[in-house]
Amino acid sequence: MPAVVDAVIPSDNGLFLVRDVNAESFEARLAAFQASRIPGTRRGRLCAAAGGILLVRGAHQMSRPRVRIEVLDTIPAEEPPWHWEARATMEIATRQLVVEADPSFPLDVPAVDLPGGPGRYGVVLGHTGRPEVQQEAARVSAANLSVSSDDALANWRSLDGIEQYLIRLWPDHRDR
Repeated sequence: MPAVVDAVIPSDNGLFLVRDVNAESFEARLAAFQASRIPGTRRGRLCAAAGGILLVRGAHQMSRPRVRIEVLDTIPAEEPPWHWEARATMEIATRQLVVEADPSFPLDVPAVDLPGGPGRYGVVLGHTGRPEVQQEAARVSAANLSVSSDDALANWRSLDGIEQYLIRLWPDHRDR
């Protein structure tokens, strides 16, 4: 399956969203954040879907992961080397998804057109490189204590794309 999106993106303090173009309200974002919470803790799940938003938490606040999005016809098989999260569903009101980190700064990433149109979509997220980014982030943090801001930024950019996410969506035709 060819990728609809395949890009290294900035994150907003380690977070990014894949969302319906119309799911941009505070309430819609809040629902995704609440879905990602682990009850009784201050921690959050790696990813969570609510309504038309999929929220993904990167391995580090300075993460710039590679994100690949594929739109399929049916439920995909789980393939190595990806570590797979539990399947979820998204309610898509339009036929377009966008990838977003900071809403103030749109990403130079094409919108994802869903050939199945509006409706319920299954979504699964696979990831690789998270432990490596966490380990390298500790090394970069220590190295950045005594370097210029340009060198510090270059050190962080050396981690670009090590952390990777494969997001697969398909029409969910179960009875509603």
